[in-house]
Amino acid sequence: MVNETVKKAFGLVGVVVMFLVLTAVALSFVISPVYAATATLNNPYWDCVDSGKHLDWDGKTNYMPQFESAVNTWNGYKSGIIRKDTVWIIEDVKISDYYEVSSVAASSSSNGKIKFNQYNMDVNTNAQNQKICTAMLGSALGLGATSVSSDVMYTYSNSVTSLSANDKASYDAAYKKY
Repeated sequence: MVNETVKKAFGLVGVVVMFLVLTAVALSFVISPVYAATATLNNPYWDCVDSGKHLDWDGKTNYMPQFESAVNTWNGYKSGIIRKDTVWIIEDVKISDYYEVSSVAASSSSNGKIKFNQYNMDVNTNAQNQKICTAMLGSALGLGATSVSSDVMYTYSNSVTSLSANDKASYDAAYKKY
């Protein structure tokens, strides 16, 4: 009699333990790990944002559709910061193209210039050029390059065109400095 009661109790415990194990395994597939975002700013710090917290651009490039998509990407996160220059607004950044045989696809500088190298840009896909335009605007906003391949601000060429948690954290940190 005692033996039968122990078997039933152990069987119930076994079923409960098995249920808990299977639930934990199932949840591990549903819940993805959460990582803290890391902010990266230009070092030494610089940005081209004016005292009104805007980055007003002018100029032209052969890559206008990709550049405008890049503007929309950043403005999609913080609306209205990056604006096309008008007669009534002072230009903060001038965009242009140049041609040079080198490994540089584009550059952004603290003196308010974003330049795209046709030598490299012309062989890229539209997504690669949009990523480069987005990263150049990120630099002008004060963001630094990262070593995380899923970031728009990733140091090396890729086709990432949407902002990662790191890109957003960097933009938030830079915005506090404007």
